Amino acid sequence: MTPGHSLPEPNEYVIWASSSLLALVLGLGSAFFLWVALHRSDRAELAHGAVVSLGLGLLLIGIAAERPLTRAFFVILAIVLVAGFALGGPEFARLAP
Repeated sequence: MTPGHSLPEPNEYVIWASSSLLALVLGLGSAFFLWVALHRSDRAELAHGAVVSLGLGLLLIGIAAERPLTRAFFVILAIVLVAGFALGGPEFARLAP
């Protein structure tokens, strides 16, 4: 082991993993909430555009963040939000009343 290179602390792995999982849960939860609110909209393309623009805004916030952990959180949140909304319709339909 060279003195100039140290291994990351184990707690850093826990912080990164828990932040990633939190972003996944928040993204899926937000996608479900938006799907329930918007799936009966008369203009479905407008609803999809709104979710994509929200995801793009979150992605830009993540790219602009200084800390890598914050950057990763917002990028994962944006990707899961848009992908969950676009691909989760049939699964969300079984969960929604």
